[in-house]
Amino acid sequence: MNPDTWKLGDDPLDDRPTFLAHALTMSLRYGPGPWPEDACELPDDPPRRTSGEPFIPSVVMDGIRSHHFGVERDDGVAEVTDLIGGLVTGDPARDDLLRLHDRLATVSALGIADDLVDRIRRRLLPKDRVGEVGRYLAGHGSHRNAVKIGIVLLGACGDERDRELLLLLGTLEELTLYAVIALRHTQPDRHRAVYELARRVRGWGRIHAVERLKDCDDPQIKAWLLRDGFRNGIMNEYLAHLAATTGGLYSALLEPDVDDALLDGAGDILAALALGGPAEDMGDYADAVPAMDRLADLLIDRRDTLGRLHAVLRIQAFLRGTGDDSPWPPGVIARLRRRYEEITAQPRWNSLVLRHLADPHHVDFDHAMRLAHRLRLPVVPQIIARLKIDPLDEFAWYHAIRLATAEEAEQLGHLAERLLPPADPANGPDDRPGFGDEYRPDRALESVVSGLGAFPGLGLPLIDVALRNRAVQTRRAALEVLSTWPASAVPDEAGHWIRRAASVEPHEGTRTEMIDFLRRRRTRMCDAGLCDQA
Repeated sequence: MNPDTWKLGDDPLDDRPTFLAHALTMSLRYGPGPWPEDACELPDDPPRRTSGEPFIPSVVMDGIRSHHFGVERDDGVAEVTDLIGGLVTGDPARDDLLRLHDRLATVSALGIADDLVDRIRRRLLPKDRVGEVGRYLAGHGSHRNAVKIGIVLLGACGDERDRELLLLLGTLEELTLYAVIALRHTQPDRHRAVYELARRVRGWGRIHAVERLKDCDDPQIKAWLLRDGFRNGIMNEYLAHLAATTGGLYSALLEPDVDDALLDGAGDILAALALGGPAEDMGDYADAVPAMDRLADLLIDRRDTLGRLHAVLRIQAFLRGTGDDSPWPPGVIARLRRRYEEITAQPRWNSLVLRHLADPHHVDFDHAMRLAHRLRLPVVPQIIARLKIDPLDEFAWYHAIRLATAEEAEQLGHLAERLLPPADPANGPDDRPGFGDEYRPDRALESVVSGLGAFPGLGLPLIDVALRNRAVQTRRAALEVLSTWPASAVPDEAGHWIRRAASVEPHEGTRTEMIDFLRRRRTRMCDAGLCDQA
């Protein structure tokens, strides 16, 4: 058979929408990326469940598995290898392509990718033909796993001609991981190619792409890593250490002209390292101490911003919590701790936060409110003004009740009784946790009720309503508050509320906790000679 006559053709597999067509539509509508998250529903997405249940996209699960749990191998790799082998060593037929595509739709691309490439190489399958199969699946695939494997085949057997296809498909975050690896294997300027894709994505795709820029020595890419490259929609902690080391953070901060973008990036990188979490943290960063010192120097005469205050407070909290088991001499940490305590004590920061809270419509009100909580500023009146505009703002309720004095807590309780919807007997209780916009009222009630533990005896009408709420988390919050209060602050009627709630509680764990509460209450009352009232 003449190899020049071997071709797959360009006919579609079927009439299902393809991922390539979807990516082209997004590109025409929104440009090169990043694309809006709510505009990227994929062609094979299942129907969404009710708003009260969490929806976890498969790109999130791929990210979590690849970073935290390892990849579970898929037994389908042998059959997939045989199907590809049959295609590339014989005369390709449309039915053979369809059979391969539909089989790929049933496997885990993450679970077979590496093993599949190894098997193809060991069987010495013709590289150019395997690459053509990859291009066909990538361009005509209507199921994510088939498209992912098409990209995997391009990474193993494609070439630099596939750059634009990989960049376009990779802008769909579901496919970024696979496109990044393929770009690294096929492009002569692999770091620049990955950099180009990294700028087009913001979530797990950004994490996957930037992780493949480790040890890059391109000055433009290093500068980008320090200013924006580490930022992502998941957690900056995943990329902060890579940006600090590959980007050369401390050296950059020693330059005579540190621009605002670099200063802000440095603050956020050090704040992420201070928080720690799923990746390397401050203890893993060799220049941590001098970098924190240099940041403090630079903040002295630079303008105040909420972002810079956030970074300073995060670093301050880290230094306060650093003990004798740290990798640094105690005297060094004590000196840095004093430096950052002096910075946060400066009145300019309080003034900055209060300016942003003066207008309840301010675009940065939420950010300023969180910082006010950390600074323990008395801003309950400003938050109340915000709540009158948006009574369902769960975060405003959360911060207000936790910053409140006893008098303000009583005021907030009356405000919540007036602004939040009462319990709807026809709509609860259920055993859903309460996700989505539909449950905003329930989460707002939970936020204010969960803060009543510090105010024994206050907010009883809210607790009564919360125990009848449809969301299980809201009911649990009310029960937790009553359990936290001293027995003298829990009125007799609260026992009746919990008894009523337990009789209809659908969540087994919560029902058990309610019954335990009633048993403990009865024991205490019997010990006090009041069994008849229990």
